[in-house]
Order: sequence, then C-alpha cells, then structure tokens
Amino acid sequence: MSGEIGLGERLNESQLAKQLDVSRTPIREAIRRLQQEQLLTIDSPDGVTIVEISLDSAIHLYDCRIALEQLAVEGACRYATSAQIQALEQTLVQSEAIFNEQLKADNRSAPEHDHQSLQQLKLNYDFHRLIAESSQNPWLLSLLEQLSNQVKLLRLQILQVPIDVEAIHTEHWQLFHAIENRDTEAATQSIRQHLELSKMRVVQVFAQSKNVVKTSDDLQISCPSCHSQNIKKNGRRQSKQNYLCKECGRQFIETAVR
Repeated sequence: MSGEIGLGERLNESQLAKQLDVSRTPIREAIRRLQQEQLLTIDSPDGVTIVEISLDSAIHLYDCRIALEQLAVEGACRYATSAQIQALEQTLVQSEAIFNEQLKADNRSAPEHDHQSLQQLKLNYDFHRLIAESSQNPWLLSLLEQLSNQVKLLRLQILQVPIDVEAIHTEHWQLFHAIENRDTEAATQSIRQHLELSKMRVVQVFAQSKNVVKTSDDLQISCPSCHSQNIKKNGRRQSKQNYLCKECGRQFIETAVR
C-alpha cells in the first residue's frame, strides 16, 4: 500500500488491467476482495473508490489494536528469541536514521520527503508486526494482520499532516527495552500508553480537517444507509445538493436527510 492511488480516486478495471498487463478477471477479483476488507467502496454510480476512514472508525480501530497488542507484547516478553529482539532493535535504528536524515535535509524535494515518510510508515508497521510474530501466537498474528491494512490506509490518509515522529520513536524505544528486559508489566503499560497517545494524535489530525458536512441550517447530516457523518458534497441533482458517503459509497440528495 504505497499511496499511488489517491483517496476518493475512481478505479477503472480496464485501465488497471492495461497498466498491470493482465486481464480484467484478476482485477475484478482483487477489487471484490478489497471491498470485503472494507478498503474500497461498494460499487456506486461513481464507480469504486478507496475508502476514507472516518474518525469513529479510526477510534474503533485503535481500541481493537490496544486490546490485541497488549496480548502481543505479553507473548513477546515470554517467547521472543534473541534474533527477534535484535530484529526489533534494528527496525528502530533504521527508522531513527531516516528521521535524522529528514531533519538535516530541510531542502529536500516533495517526492523525496514522501518517499521517506512512506519508509517510516513501513518500518513502523514492521516493528509492530515483529512484536506480534514474537508472541508465537498465530491466531493473534492473524487478527492483527486483518487490522494492518486499515491502519496503513489511515496513516496514508493523514500523511500530509505533521506528526510528532520524535515522540513516537521515544515510545517505541521504551516499549522495546521493556520487551528486551522481559518486563511484561512495563511492556503492556508501554504499548497501551503508546497506542492511546497514537489515537489521541489521530483525533487531533481529524480536528484539523473538515470531515463533517453540514446543511445550510448548520445541522449535521448522516448517510441514510450506514448513518455515517463522513460524507462530502457531490454536485447537484434535480436542483438539490447531492452527497456521497465516504463509508459505504451511497449517493443521496438533500431531501433524503431532512
């Protein structure tokens, strides 16, 4: 998940098949699978687009992560091998090196900055995945993998907003040292604090953006299908305002929400 296709951008089966030099059948199957994983909207008059995660969904996602990753660090404290501990440390060293490089290169180009940010995201994901693998719990690893793409999508969605990377590194190092020392209590406290702070940072990012559309009389409106308020204006139809739900992809007109 690299962010090459923008959020809300329409996906065209024919164009994707031509770009990837395959038939439309595997493209169609891939789209269906991504829809099942709630990464793409269900087909609408505007076609299939990448889902934009709402604030409520982001909070629920982090609540699930907090519960599952506490179990992961407990297992890592008990079962992580020396090689796995070393891999965790190396991931943090690499991430910190990229961060220091970003601080020095103030005159870097936008593409270079985006590439480094994506590298940071990958290393962040690798760190948490390695902890889950170290727990020696395949069921737990499977559940966290199901959440991972949603986490990646959320981070790509808020990538343009500055985040305190230095604070995240500090939290990661605290967690690492607790696992390295086999201190289960400190590790579970550390991961919970880290993810609670991460959730708070995400809430702050949403607070800086305009994610809720309001009617002319300043009342919040909701999708008539899924009741989400994560919607956007989508032109006019029958001389009335048309809206598009970013959660389920449904289009509806202003009269449907009065």
